[in-house]
Amino acid sequence: MIVILSLSTSVCAQYESFFGSESWEYAVGFQPIMGTSDYDPELLGCLTNQYHFTTSDTVTINGKVYFYSTTYSWSGYPVKIREDTLLGRLYSLVEGREFMICDMSLTVGDTFRLPCLRYYDYVPTDTMLFLVDSVAFVNSKKIIHLSAISQEASYWWHFFLFGEAFNITFRFMEGIGPMYGIMPPHQLGDVLLCLNKNDNLYYMTHPDLGCWQTVSAVSDYPEEAMMIYPNPANNQISISFKTGGKTLGDLVIRDITGRVCFQTKVSEPVVKLNIADLNTGIYLITFKDSENRKITKKIIKK
Repeated sequence: MIVILSLSTSVCAQYESFFGSESWEYAVGFQPIMGTSDYDPELLGCLTNQYHFTTSDTVTINGKVYFYSTTYSWSGYPVKIREDTLLGRLYSLVEGREFMICDMSLTVGDTFRLPCLRYYDYVPTDTMLFLVDSVAFVNSKKIIHLSAISQEASYWWHFFLFGEAFNITFRFMEGIGPMYGIMPPHQLGDVLLCLNKNDNLYYMTHPDLGCWQTVSAVSDYPEEAMMIYPNPANNQISISFKTGGKTLGDLVIRDITGRVCFQTKVSEPVVKLNIADLNTGIYLITFKDSENRKITKKIIKK
């Protein structure tokens, strides 16, 4: 049986909020735990913090309205965040001190100071200095790429040198936020894994990392388990599964930044997708079955 699915996207030039219209949730992974028996170079660590927000959970402090998370991090700090939609800035309030954690108004050559805890006494410091290398637009959304220019920032970011294969770079993403998550003062090695908006997966850094880090790796299907044709394609693609009868799972299409463009459940060996509404470019299609086995393929939309 062949199932035909239609994919619909909307593209506009207006600023996109970091937050969902009803709710949003961040999943943030921790640094690699090197030197331990559980260490796996394909995992960010053994811990994941999840921060869930709703539009009804607000508090006003010094005349500013913050959304506060219903879950806390391991450090015990309640998370309170607010957004400046005029400038595209995201702020987090910790222990009565407000930190800017994302700034979409930056341009090439600008600098940004990342709030962080000093590792030896856990006092907030703002000496983590980064420089804007480049600004790009993917599907009309702004992506700001930064690099470390201070010694402290270089030390912090070296944990991610292994991560470019997993789409881990220091960047700000419109509608998503900073790559290191939302909880300042930031620890060494925090990485934004996923963002859900209104209970739907909106962003995923990489399918191999997933939305929850554990000490157990996830097995992959062989390359031939999922075939996509034609590729490149203009309007429609067909996806054929050879997964040993286990075709029940989730199918996700992401752009090169990790933004989720489409997701659906799959229960048939062949699925047809209408991709006419996708912008021209490169996309990643990931299938993950009920046993967490997965496969990812690249497609080109002409």
